[in-house]
Amino acid sequence: MDIKYNQTTASIEIKDGLKNHFFIVKLLLIITFINAVLNLSNPQVAFGFMKLIWLIIGMIAAFGLRNYFFRKTGLDKITVDQIVGIKERVSFNKIIYFIQLKNGKTRDLLEVKSESQFKEVKKLLAEISSK
Repeated sequence: MDIKYNQTTASIEIKDGLKNHFFIVKLLLIITFINAVLNLSNPQVAFGFMKLIWLIIGMIAAFGLRNYFFRKTGLDKITVDQIVGIKERVSFNKIIYFIQLKNGKTRDLLEVKSESQFKEVKKLLAEISSK
């Protein structure tokens, strides 16, 4: 777990490589969406099973792009005044911890894997917000 508080900038620094991961996922989703649009826009092929598959793939890519651009963030430095709190959710029987921001986005904490680490981060945020 590599989460540190920087007093000079009043921000939390998280080093887990999520920003690079998000860039790659966004790039792949954009390529997939463009590919789906190009396959659907071919007027020579009648609407059939393959176009239906590409329509579904394009819709999934659009949904993923919406989530990655408007609901999630991969920021490495988050100022304290942007943070609403730290929360958890269960996904596929796995607990995922995340930071809720004021703009409605969330920042996943990939390095926080246990309840004890979650309590440490929560304690760090409580100390920071009390200052």
